[in-house]
Amino acid sequence: EQFRAEKGWVDPSETPIDAPGMLKADYTPGDLGFDPLGLKPEDPEEFREMQTKELQNGRLAMLAAAGFLAQEATDGKGIIEHLT
Repeated sequence: EQFRAEKGWVDPSETPIDAPGMLKADYTPGDLGFDPLGLKPEDPEEFREMQTKELQNGRLAMLAAAGFLAQEATDGKGIIEHLT
């Protein structure tokens, strides 16, 4: 967490009193510079599109997990029991 805070936020001692939590001008939320496979697009617009796709995939996965839990709550059988 400290790495992310130092990467994205301006040091509190350097911010105006009426603007706490200022982001650095060159920081893009979600971009911590971790890209070992070199998949991050260079174009900022393409990066935003990929970022949106990842968020949508994560939301879909959460909905699927909620569906599994709802199914288990209604009939008392786990997901593996439904597959057999």
